[in-house]
Amino acid sequence: MSLSTDRIERARLESERARKRLASTMGALQQRLRPATLMTNAWEGVREKGEALAEDAVQAVKDRPLAFSGIGAAILLFFAREPVRRFVASLLPAKDEGPEAENDMITAHLAEVDEHYDLTAPTVKRTRHKGATI
Repeated sequence: MSLSTDRIERARLESERARKRLASTMGALQQRLRPATLMTNAWEGVREKGEALAEDAVQAVKDRPLAFSGIGAAILLFFAREPVRRFVASLLPAKDEGPEAENDMITAHLAEVDEHYDLTAPTVKRTRHKGATI
C-alpha cells in the first residue's frame, strides 16, 4: 500500500469511529428526550422540591409553635364562622321580635310622659354678619 492509501484507510477508520460515537450520542439523546423519561425527571424534581418545602415548614412550626397555633386558629375560625356565630347567638338572649326588630331600628318606649321632655331636635338661629358668607 502506498502512503495515500494508508491515509485514506486511516481516514475511513476515523470516520467510522466518529459515526459510531455520533450514533451513540444520538441514542443517548433519544433516550433522554423520550416523554416518559422527561416526565419521570420532572416528577422526581417536583417530589424533591415538595419534600424540601415540607421539611422547612415542619421546622418553622417547631421553631414558632405559638405563632402557627394562632394562624391555625384564625383559619379555623374563618372557615367555621357561621357555625360559631350561630353558637354564640344561641348563648345570648333572644331579641324582642316586634316590628322594630325587623328593621333593626332603635326605639324608645317612654312609660311616663314628661311635659318638660321634648324629643324634637333643637333649632339653631343663624344671624348674618355683614361680610360673612354662609
